[in-house]
Amino acid sequence: MRTTTRTLTRRAAVAASLAVVGTLCAVPGAARAAEPPTALAASSGHGLKWFQERHGLPRTGSVDGATARALQQAPDAELRRTFRTAADLGPEELANARTVIGVGKGAQIPEQGLVIALMTAMQESKFVNYLTPVDHDSLGIFQQRPSTGWGTPEQITDVATSSKSFYGVAPFGSNPGLIQIDGWQTMPPGDVCQAVQVSAYPDRYAQWEQFARDLLAQEGPTVPPIP
Repeated sequence: MRTTTRTLTRRAAVAASLAVVGTLCAVPGAARAAEPPTALAASSGHGLKWFQERHGLPRTGSVDGATARALQQAPDAELRRTFRTAADLGPEELANARTVIGVGKGAQIPEQGLVIALMTAMQESKFVNYLTPVDHDSLGIFQQRPSTGWGTPEQITDVATSSKSFYGVAPFGSNPGLIQIDGWQTMPPGDVCQAVQVSAYPDRYAQWEQFARDLLAQEGPTVPPIP
């Protein structure tokens, strides 16, 4: 059989392909490295223990006063490295996030509204329920202020009650909540967070949108409505 240059070229190409496949199978992690960025984006962040070790704190994986203060002062870039999925939250903070979801379900808030509430609490507190003020008189997971009409300290530091205030379904308070913001359903989610919170840093909410959507997708199906 006569061997042509074209035949040799095809054989070389096949051999090269087989060599690549063999290398991927032989080297652990090689196939994973070839995954697209979107597949890697769903992986966990460093988590609370990493954050605590980085700041010279005991690696408990739970938020105490010292960890809470460090979280308040940490730059956004470090916080995004720390928190990427629900698994990166402490147990109490995850329970608070589930309460936000449950209250929203109980008030029949659409899914987009639940995402916005989760984004807001993530930016404001990382779901830490602050019982003493860190900034002015801000308290709770939404960092609401008694002096600006969000309720009493007791109401604000009750996670379910403060969630109702954020959604705009609490029977008290003088501030507009989520459902009082005209057109909130079609606004960019970060803009809605700001419309409710009136923060000095309006652009910081948007960075947590994907985190909030992933958190809702993971936890939402098992959270019962909270009336």
